[in-house]
Amino acid sequence: MQNPTTEIRAVKRPVAFYSQDAQFYLMFAHILQFEGLATLLVTSIEEALATAAQQPLGAIVLDCRMETQLASHVARLKQDPLTRTLPCIALVSPGAQTQHIALIKSGVDEYLATPFAPAKLVDFLRSSLGLDRRARDRSAHTSSFTYGDVELDPETCLAHCGGKALSVGPIEFRLLRHLLEHPERVIGREEFIAAAWPGKSRVSARTVDVHISQLRKLLKRHSRKTAIRTVRLAGYSLHQKAR
Repeated sequence: MQNPTTEIRAVKRPVAFYSQDAQFYLMFAHILQFEGLATLLVTSIEEALATAAQQPLGAIVLDCRMETQLASHVARLKQDPLTRTLPCIALVSPGAQTQHIALIKSGVDEYLATPFAPAKLVDFLRSSLGLDRRARDRSAHTSSFTYGDVELDPETCLAHCGGKALSVGPIEFRLLRHLLEHPERVIGREEFIAAAWPGKSRVSARTVDVHISQLRKLLKRHSRKTAIRTVRLAGYSLHQKAR
């Protein structure tokens, strides 16, 4: 039986679906509604920001087509105080795959190339909105992870550095958690893929490098004690900065 409190929260935090194709939106809106997820259509970034100012949103889905270059829009969403912490997922149509790296660099949290199983979108959104009961049950038995001045709490899905909250997306959160679970150990890219993209085998080493780079920049800005070290031909490790 689902928790009534959780369902109320889902209704109050709808998923904003950015698309110029109403039929495409309606198809996914029907699927998400069946899964208990409320949605609303926005047709511009300005409308998305205006909507976020009027009501709390749970996540943002972007319909990325060959004719729409959305990386700059993602960057804008990730820089605005109203939307920078919202999970952002890009649904990328055939012909637009060349935008992959640009979307990741701009801060997109998940990337699904069409055609894809709708269950993948549902799983991402339910997890991002805190509706994955099994994940909550697992995390309830896991204490927080700390190394240097970085701390991560799996139960609340929050990360802190020097006592201040870190704004990290779902992918970076999973990467950081894996690093904190194995501090100072060199971790290869295949292991990172298994930890941050469970069930996916087509994630490239380059994708791992891009996300690690984003995480490294975040720690460089906010941490006085902790950094990510590159080990040539082997992977990455979390280590203490030299004093």
